[in-house]
Amino acid sequence: MNVDDIPPGETILIDANIFLYAIQRLSDQCESLLCRCADDKVKGVLPGHILAEVMHLLMLAEARDNDWIHGKNPAKQLMRNPATIKKLFRYEEMIRDILAIGLQIEPVCKDDFLTALAMQNRFGLLTNDALLFSVGERLRIKSVVSADKIFSQVQGFKVYAPDDL
Repeated sequence: MNVDDIPPGETILIDANIFLYAIQRLSDQCESLLCRCADDKVKGVLPGHILAEVMHLLMLAEARDNDWIHGKNPAKQLMRNPATIKKLFRYEEMIRDILAIGLQIEPVCKDDFLTALAMQNRFGLLTNDALLFSVGERLRIKSVVSADKIFSQVQGFKVYAPDDL
């Protein structure tokens, strides 16, 4: 299903790639979705581990854009240079903008990890993806927004994806 098909008032879990495509202006649908969340037309739920993933990826992207890291293992390169990390600021503004949207930030609980393990075994999901769905299970949220194709294989969830990439 397309991101634009999300009905008003629906509660959705939002995956990291939706933020990245919106921020990079690669998807009008992702941008529009975040605006709909900000206007309270759709209720967006963002698990804390997904927010951390977005924050990490935006930090690395900024360092890459500034030509401060190159090649393999950019996180390790950045970790070895705290002075460079201190010079980063653009990602911080982006995270503050995301937090200002008014999304529900949801922590990951102990039982979510156990549910995630079962989902990994059943659907072949990576850890962060399995945790996203396990938070949905706990909160009884059955709608997920992501560009990840494998998500359509997860039974019991309605998956919305941008088709303008």
